[in-house]
Formats: sequence, structure tokens, C-alpha cells
Amino acid sequence: MNDKTDNRILARISTAHFVGRDHELARIAECARRSVPVGLNLLAKPGAGTTELLKQAFDRLFNEHGDVLPVYHAVRGTDTGPREAARRFVHDLLKQTVAFRRGDRSIIDASPEMRELAELAAPEDAYWVDRLAEAYYTETDSADDRSYARMLLSTPLRAAARGARIFLLIDDLHLAPLMPQGTIVLDELRDIYEGADAAYVFAGARRMMYGRSGAEVLRIDDLRDDTAARMVAATADRYGVAINDETRDLIAEQLNGSPRSISRLFASAAERGESLDSFKAVESLYCDEIFGGRIGRGIAAELDAAVPELARCNASVLLAETLAADGGQTTLARWRRRLGLAGAGFRSAMNHLNAIEFISLRAGRVFAEPDNLPLADHIRGTARLDAGETRGRVVGEAMAEYVKRAPAVMARVYRRNAAFGLRRLLARFDCQEVPAELIDYAKFEARIKGLEGEAAAAAIAESTDAVRLPHIVYTAHTSAFYPPLAALIDDERSAIALGFEETNYREDTVWIAAEIGSKLEAARDHTEFWLDRLEMAALSCNFLNYRIWLIAPEGFSPEARELLEERGAFGSSLKQAEMLAERLGTHTPSGDAVDEFELVIPMGDNTELIAANAVEEIAKRSGFSAKAVRQIKTALVEACINATEHSLSPDRRIYQRIKADGDKLTITVANRGLRLADKLAAEIVPDEGRRGWGLKLMKGLMDEVRIEQSDDGTRVTLVKYRGA
Repeated sequence: MNDKTDNRILARISTAHFVGRDHELARIAECARRSVPVGLNLLAKPGAGTTELLKQAFDRLFNEHGDVLPVYHAVRGTDTGPREAARRFVHDLLKQTVAFRRGDRSIIDASPEMRELAELAAPEDAYWVDRLAEAYYTETDSADDRSYARMLLSTPLRAAARGARIFLLIDDLHLAPLMPQGTIVLDELRDIYEGADAAYVFAGARRMMYGRSGAEVLRIDDLRDDTAARMVAATADRYGVAINDETRDLIAEQLNGSPRSISRLFASAAERGESLDSFKAVESLYCDEIFGGRIGRGIAAELDAAVPELARCNASVLLAETLAADGGQTTLARWRRRLGLAGAGFRSAMNHLNAIEFISLRAGRVFAEPDNLPLADHIRGTARLDAGETRGRVVGEAMAEYVKRAPAVMARVYRRNAAFGLRRLLARFDCQEVPAELIDYAKFEARIKGLEGEAAAAAIAESTDAVRLPHIVYTAHTSAFYPPLAALIDDERSAIALGFEETNYREDTVWIAAEIGSKLEAARDHTEFWLDRLEMAALSCNFLNYRIWLIAPEGFSPEARELLEERGAFGSSLKQAEMLAERLGTHTPSGDAVDEFELVIPMGDNTELIAANAVEEIAKRSGFSAKAVRQIKTALVEACINATEHSLSPDRRIYQRIKADGDKLTITVANRGLRLADKLAAEIVPDEGRRGWGLKLMKGLMDEVRIEQSDDGTRVTLVKYRGA
């Protein structure tokens, strides 16, 4: 895509292709513009795209030419110490300040020396710039490392005292401990800016940054579900790589919604001129990426940075052994013995591996990260090669495994999307008193079951039997506390909630919940099985005061209800859980209305009017205004006419998918034949015939219009937002 308004300075991605971080970008911009300066800590999952987010924020503020002066600086673990780190910081500060004042982004790319920058500085910055240049060149050897670093790192405060409204964006803070005396940089940045009237963003790996500052927190995680899929589609468009809906979702899930990994995969696909429009094509390229491609090299480089050279081979072996161990865990003592490092060196390596999330450290044990498929696949493959197996065999078997695994990866997505959302519901527990009928199936079956709408609501309102919910402060997947449960139930269908019986925090309690499968009312033996499993989780975790809560789609049989009462557990139907969620203000996936329709019409004979009538009914159901319905119908008719007149389709069919999701209606119109994308440049100009006017009309009627080429045809996507 050619973006004529592309004003990139530091960003790698155009604004048109940067998707999925609207909220985070707005939050950073809001922090920059506050009248009272504030700090913001970005707790980032490695690979979640934090660097690009900060650079997008920098570019936005720079291009606004307002009174906020953005400064981006990335910490390096390769700096020789606090002095070099501080000197790089002030060089970035002055370079970007001069570029901003002059409105000349070329200064950033040219990167002049400090003396040249000082000469280019605007008159309003002269005082603090002169002081900075003097300190930069004359005091290198006159102060200790901490004092010198503090003097340079505090430059923005002196600039602010002279009217410069600097907004600091400091990236990769988790790398500071890798440089000699790197903690000085971390400590000084915190001490300087936390107590000052300064606007800043400090970003770094979440496990390193957590709890290091009292500033506001913004969490940056991998993208999930629809957002991840949109990011994959945008990246495919950016690199010009063909995908389809199925491979889009596979890539998003298999790469954990990691912007870094997704970008690496598509960069390799573009370099090789390959399409990713089948599972086999995706897995073939993915396999190459794991064994020496961009993804594999990136993982290896991170391991190299975390572990000294003499211990890298041992680290790879230990990672593979931990992945293969029961429960994906082993002891910290085993790592200490086998890694070949001692004292501070061992602690530094383990903390770094934990910070980049190659491992997790908990209670003297080391846990693997099996859900990070690229990492796990790379570690397993490298271990086999290091053990002497032939590359052909290892790569071939891995490729076969990945292709076989792909449907299972997507099945995980479908199960997750279908799950009720236990963690979200449990997190809303806050000592509310709720009717017992909403959580006790025996009482629900006796008083509420079979009633609908107002009758059910009235019966619940008349209830005199109440259950007091606990005050929940933390939730997690049950497998995070009790790994054996992962083999029996999807993470999304079981949760542990830690909290207190009352808000006075005196008596703690734990709720362990699971959404169990059953076509009919759950029988006693099925109920007993799950009660035993969850009780084992409680005992293994040494939970003394706990409550088990089972949710079955159709509730529980009379015999199962007796067992639940005997064991002091709650049992609910899915309907009860949904009613409870509604009462507590929790919107669960099962409550979201998503309608999707597919329609295939023959070309010609005004068949597009049939499609228009269908979309009219769907749009009305979705609450669109009469005007919006007319616009949607007209755009769809136009898309169908374009497909008919210009595709030379061999099967003479138009394939349509209409999806109503929340406040958005998405229509996809596809056909075989000549690809519209091949003709766009010549045909979208209005004076070259009706065809150009058709595209212009669609864009004027709809909020979004996307044109994509498939293997042998064209796909047009039309999007309309309700109330836009």
C-alpha cells in the first residue's frame, strides 16, 4: 500500500499498517499532553511490539509540531557502562530536540556530533544546551560514574526549567543490567524522574519492570484473537504476501500474536516470493524459520545475550530437558549445577532468561514456556541437532509434526472462543450477595428453570435465599498452579481465584472453578471425577480454605447434586453462569451476538438484487438506520456488478460472506477470474469509465473498503459501523 501521508521518522511501519494498538497509542499521547506531567511504565511482554509502539508515538507527536517535544531513547546492554549510556542518552536528546525545533527530520538520520548540534540549537534552548555540551566534553573524567550519569540523565529537567516541554520515551530498560554497573542507570532514572514534574514513559520487559516504580502502569501483551488476525492481515499487506482467512488465523495463533514473530515470518515470505495461502505453505516456511530463519536466529541471539558463551550449550540442553520434564519444570539447583556458572553470573543469567520469558522462576523451580510454540520448537530442534542427529531427519520430522499440529492449534482457538470466561467472571467477585438460584443448580432447577425473560427476572427478584461471594484479588488458569490439570481441560475452562471472605482481609479463601463438558445433566460419576481433580489441585497448593465450583452446560443430575452438597461445592448450569455474569456486569463471549451468513449467487440477470435484499434484512436486525441500510445495499450491488462485468469468471459465481458483529457489519464479495488488484492503477481514475466511479462510490458509502487479490480472483471487503 502506498500511503501518501506517510510521515515516518523513527517508525518502521506506516500508520495504515500499524494496527491493534490504538488504545495504547492513545494512552501514551494522553500522558504526553497532560497539563500536570506524569510518568507511565510500560510492562511489556517480549516481542509484543513495544519499540514500534513508542516510535509510532514519537512520530505522531513530532509531526503534530505542538508544544510537546518528544525524545526517544533505547537502552543498550552493550554499552561499556553508565558513562557511555548517559552520553548516548543526551546525544539522542539534543539531536531530536534540534530536529524538532527546526522541523527537519533529516537531522535525526544524519546524527551530527554534539558540537554541531549545539551550534544548530534554537535560541530558546541555548542556556541548557551550552551547559550540556560543556558537561559532555569537560567532565568525562572529573566525576564518578554515578554522579556523571546523574548529571547527564537529568538534562531534561534543566531543559524543562527553561520552558522546553520534553516527553521522554525510554525503551528496553530491561537491558540495562547487562552492561557493567547497569543498575546505576536504572536507579538514577527512577530517582530523577519519579519525584519530578516530568512526563515520561519507561518501557521494558514486564518481569523486570514490575514493581520498580510507583508510576501509572500500561501493560503491553501479545495481540489476541481478532486483533492478532487484523495485525497478520496488515503485515501480509505490507509485505505483499498472499494469505487467506484460514492461514491468517493459524499464523496469529501459532506465533502467539507476537508482532515481532509475525513480522519476521512475513519478511522471510516476501524475500522468498512465497505465498502463505495454505497450512502446508505456512508450516513449510515456519519450519525453515525455526531452523535458521529470522525467527530461529532471533531466539538464538536472545539466548546469546542472556547467557555467557561458555554456558550457552548447557543452557540449550537445560531448556530442552525442562520442556521434556514432567510438568515442564525442574529445580533451580539442577540448573545451578549444570549451567556451569556461579554466584552473580548464575543469578544474572537466570534473571535475564526469566525477563525475556524463556523460563519462569517460582519457589526454587524453573518452569519451561511450552505455550510459546516458536521458542519450544526451536529449543527442541536445536537440542536434537546438538545431540548429533542429522539435519535432514530433524527438519523433516519437525515439518511433518507442524503440519499435523496445525488443525490442533486452530482447535485451541475455537475452544478458547467458545469458553465461558471464568477468570473474567471470578475477577468481578467483590463480596456481593447474589440470589442462590444463580449459583446453586438445585435451587435454580426448582424455582427458575423453564422461566423466560420477565418471569425469570421476577422469580430471582423475589428470592430470599442469598449467597455471599468472596472478595477476589487475583485470578489465574488452574494449570498455572497445578500443571497436571492442563492435560485434562483447556486453560480457559478452569480458573483459580485468590481472595478473602470479607473486605477486611482477615480470612483468606480460594475458589477453584471449572467448566466441564456434558451433553445432558452431569452425572454423579462425572461430577465426582472433577471434584477429585480440583480437590487434588487445592491440596497440592496447600489451600486450606477453598470452594469448588463446577459449571456444566445443562446442570447436574439429582445424584450429582447430592454429591455436590456432600462435598461443600457449588454446581451451576451455563445459563446460571450467564445470568450471574450479567448481574455482575461481566460480558462473556457466549453473550456476544455474532451473526454470519454465506451466500453464493450466479452472475447476471440482476441476481445482485437478491444479495441486496438479504443484506437489508441482516442490517436491519443489527440496528442500522434506514439511511445506512440503503448505503450498504448500494455498495453491495456495485461490488457485485463490478465482479460480473470485469472478472471474466470461469464459474460465473459471486461468493459473499456477511458478518454482523457488535456495531460492525462486514461484507466480503469474492469471485474467480481476472484480479481487480491487477487493474487498480488504471481503473480507479473516474474519467476512465464507469468502473472507476464504482469504486469511488463504494468508498463514499462505506466506512472501509479493502481490495485483495486471491489465487485467481478478487476479494472486496466492505465495512460499515453503526453510528459512524
